Amino acid sequence: MHRFRRLATPLACCLASFGVLVTSGGPAQAADPLAIVCTTSATQHYDPGLTLVSKPTRITANATYTCTGGGSVDTAQLGFEYTVDAGCLPTSSPVTTGVSILDWNEGPDSEITSTFVVTRPVGQTVGTSVGTVTAGQFDGYIFNLVGTYPAPDLLACATPEGVTSSQGLLVLTLTQPFRG
Repeated sequence: MHRFRRLATPLACCLASFGVLVTSGGPAQAADPLAIVCTTSATQHYDPGLTLVSKPTRITANATYTCTGGGSVDTAQLGFEYTVDAGCLPTSSPVTTGVSILDWNEGPDSEITSTFVVTRPVGQTVGTSVGTVTAGQFDGYIFNLVGTYPAPDLLACATPEGVTSSQGLLVLTLTQPFRG
């Protein structure tokens, strides 16, 4: 059974790469993959819809990823839900932390603790989540998720309903930490 867990604290979606040195988790075994790369396209939903004025907005998405590099692990599911002040026009770049569960097709789930940052370069939304697998499969691996969503349609933003969803591209990577 696939399950989705709610992010512990808010912030906007998916994510631009950051390098992170991680010192937690045990040493990786020789059979462990160096990196797992997962990709998908996903739809974010906004309730209420995004308008020209920022307001508290519930943002949700559930995605199934296709993965390479993880042996028998070839798909994963990740969902999130949070509420933040959001609108069609760029405002600030909020930062927050959260916990999420990555549900693999093989083996135990991975619990991820990460920091989320949302930016709006050239109007599009780029969400970045960087952190560590803190429990389960791939414990100690570095987690990085980048999602890119197009700029919202400003004409739709000017309607009472606003923009209620957006389709974006997501790239999730897990890598073994450098142990020097």
